[in-house]
Amino acid sequence: MLTFDEGWRGGTTHACDCCGNASRRTWAMVNRDDQPYAVFFAACYDHGHVRETWIDVVFGTWGQGEYDDHVTFGCRFGPVAGSDYPAATAVDAAEVASDDALFGQKLTRAEALSHPRVKEFWEVVDFVVLSDPLVHPHHYEHSA
Repeated sequence: MLTFDEGWRGGTTHACDCCGNASRRTWAMVNRDDQPYAVFFAACYDHGHVRETWIDVVFGTWGQGEYDDHVTFGCRFGPVAGSDYPAATAVDAAEVASDDALFGQKLTRAEALSHPRVKEFWEVVDFVVLSDPLVHPHHYEHSA
């Protein structure tokens, strides 16, 4: 079972580089069966009628201070062609993030889609979109 470790929760607000609208960001540890499992970073954007969230998920060993086994996946959640509903699509991971060791290997879209942990990545993304107190309402609890 996935849960958030709110002790790791953080957030900020930035101005979007392309339009100046506020971009709200959040991050937290995701636990699986009460054990540290992954860290996610989400940036929610509102470009008029287009709401999107860019999500990076980092897997690896936690609490050791070492990041040699860390791997980062990325996706964009938002409108997609041919659907009335938002969807997640894989993207190159953590493109705007620093080269901090926390991210380990930042996977390209192609690397992510063929990675052995891709199913786990999509499970965390689903959990974040359905349960995160910033991401979920950004897409599902607003006026058009």
